[in-house]
Amino acid sequence: MKALNADRVLYKHKLCHAPSMHFRYLFIVASFFHLRLSGIRMKILAYEELEDKDSLLPLMDQAFGWPFHPEEFDRTIRIDPRLRESCVGLCAFDAGRVVGYVGIMDLATKTLEGTVEKAGGIYGVATLPGYTRQGICGTLIDRAHKYLVEKHYRFSFLTTSPTIVAHDLYTKLGYFDVTSFPGAYKVIVKKKNTVKKNDVKKTRGGTRLDFGRMVEIYGKYVKNKTGLVVRDEAYMKMLAKTLEISARECFTTDRGYVIFKKDKKHVRIRELAAYDEKEMHRLIGLIESKAQSLIYARTVLDPDIQKVYRSHEYSILQAGHGVIMVKELSDTPFSETYGDRFFMSSLDNF
Repeated sequence: MKALNADRVLYKHKLCHAPSMHFRYLFIVASFFHLRLSGIRMKILAYEELEDKDSLLPLMDQAFGWPFHPEEFDRTIRIDPRLRESCVGLCAFDAGRVVGYVGIMDLATKTLEGTVEKAGGIYGVATLPGYTRQGICGTLIDRAHKYLVEKHYRFSFLTTSPTIVAHDLYTKLGYFDVTSFPGAYKVIVKKKNTVKKNDVKKTRGGTRLDFGRMVEIYGKYVKNKTGLVVRDEAYMKMLAKTLEISARECFTTDRGYVIFKKDKKHVRIRELAAYDEKEMHRLIGLIESKAQSLIYARTVLDPDIQKVYRSHEYSILQAGHGVIMVKELSDTPFSETYGDRFFMSSLDNF
């Protein structure tokens, strides 16, 4: 898997894990399994079984530019519900070092029936240079699927890009594209600021993000959507910590909010949620007041927000390089469970 945006790269720097007892039992058994590929014999170990977790650093740096640190990895998991009850990942171990890795997490998803269903999330698929094209990652992913089936999960998701070789591997392993990640882009021509101070309740430095209010707004916004739309205050607090969402970079009104990242003259919209199109227009106007030259958004799956962006003269890229893929682990079709309403924002990338 390849990191596709700044949010996911940042989060990869902070992932960590404390496995459940069920997982420990499963992979104590798994540790005795050996890969025999191209004359190489190596063990598959659970992350917690690694005696020297520092050996993940070269692998993660080469694959993602991720300066992996075990202590940071372990600190983040304590607040991430996607990892607390799951396994951090499987490692192929050879000659005293980790040569392959596949991460595993739990994803809370919403179905067409409005119920919450847990699904698997595959992340951080990587092979050390010198060990590629030997079937290591394919074998690790297959073992991950068996683990997810044992947990009675019906689906496994991952995010990637059709432009990289790994996409073909995932397809051979039974994954198919759910949706690509559209983007919205606009070059800003600065005009006199017409935004009224009373138009927004902005959280400023020294104040806190109103997580309760944001969860309430988001819940109404995704009422008719399925997929990665399950949020609570704990989840929002985790996102704020791991993705460095600050009170200075969030506008909240009575009917919506927008989270953004300001980088010198550029502004990236990370998530926008609102009750109606009128509020979407209002929030986009507010965020444009912060940009000096360029504003853009990724993973814009909501057609209503796309419509509003177009009305503000944004260029919409419908088929971006990023995609989310799914594998059906049971006889239940993805379409019967999630329909055509599957949704996620850039904050949900993993």
